[in-house]
Amino acid sequence: MLNVNLEITSHHKKSKPNNAVQKSVSFNYLFLGTILLGITGISFGNFLVDPYDIFRHNNPLELNLRKPEKINHDRLYKTIDVINIKPEIILIGSSRVKQGLNPNHPALPKEMTRYNLGIDGSNTYEILQYLEHTYINQPNLKTVIMGLDHYMFNDFYQLQDSFVEKRLGKTHIIPTDLINTLFSQDAIIASKNTITGNLTVTDNTKGLTYGDNGFFPYPYHNPNDGNTPWRFRNTIEQYFGFHPQYKLSSDRLNDFQKIVEFCRQHNIKLIVFISPAHATQWETLRVTDRWDTYEQWKRKMVEITPVWDFSGYNSITTEPIKEVMSNYVDNSHYSPKVGDFVLNRILSYQVEQVPEDFGVLMTPENIDEHLIKIRSDREKWAKIRPNEVELVETLKRNFKPQQKSQ
Repeated sequence: MLNVNLEITSHHKKSKPNNAVQKSVSFNYLFLGTILLGITGISFGNFLVDPYDIFRHNNPLELNLRKPEKINHDRLYKTIDVINIKPEIILIGSSRVKQGLNPNHPALPKEMTRYNLGIDGSNTYEILQYLEHTYINQPNLKTVIMGLDHYMFNDFYQLQDSFVEKRLGKTHIIPTDLINTLFSQDAIIASKNTITGNLTVTDNTKGLTYGDNGFFPYPYHNPNDGNTPWRFRNTIEQYFGFHPQYKLSSDRLNDFQKIVEFCRQHNIKLIVFISPAHATQWETLRVTDRWDTYEQWKRKMVEITPVWDFSGYNSITTEPIKEVMSNYVDNSHYSPKVGDFVLNRILSYQVEQVPEDFGVLMTPENIDEHLIKIRSDREKWAKIRPNEVELVETLKRNFKPQQKSQ
């Protein structure tokens, strides 16, 4: 009898830890399940709101929200757009292309998919990578219209931190981008900002557009807000700050050469042009003693391929600075109306609508004459607009570079 009682007692003593273990396991399952449910909810919420607009091609519950977070994520969402849209015609370059060239221009064939691949602050190396990325996803790529800027060829100009080369050349979104856009704190904040932005639309934000074809005519400012003179001063000062040094880069010229060769090799029509920044932009080159480098840059490019030049001092680029302008948002970014003139000229479409002095096809044969004319045009402009010459000179004289923190 004693043995039986001991066995029963022993059995009860052993069962208590088992119950504790079961409760612990149940709690762990509940805890992990709650976390998993929370993570699933967060990821689904980010997928549904889609602040960077990268899931719209695969989202059956599209909420049709404005996506202001797209503005600063060109390199991400345009990578994914190329994978999904597979454009046959691309307009590629910097933010000047992004804001100025409309892929729906009537001179571009409607039966072909068209996309604006302009990216803020890009250079020729980055353009080459995105061109190859496009071809990998669309081997039937037919036409590339490329806008170039002087800053792109600066040896001191570094690639942007947002440039992630490993995401290019793929036919799918890479895992790190998928994780970051669904689960990260940045994605949660971006979703919150997207919802808030759609609930609090102002008169200024009504004018901002977020196109599905990569075209962002006014991503930052309402051009009719009366603040254009301030933006001119600001972008001129930004140039002095962003490009305190300039050296024409052989690497960036080699990238340009590779772009031309790539298009020739794959039978892709390539049209190259220099962006039509305002005359005050070229004046910044003069006051920083970079005019000779500016001319050397053009000479180097036409050794590689003919280039349409819309820069300089013509009836478009010399528009007087005033509160509301027809041709410019600031001294660097031209309006879609000017972008239409550019496309009309280079595509030989309704050229009678384009100012006669706007756009010259530079070649090795005419480059010397063309550069001489620009110098002459500059002298004429300086006499007509001495206040704008003084504006640039004053901003340069008073410019104080920001001190780097120690």
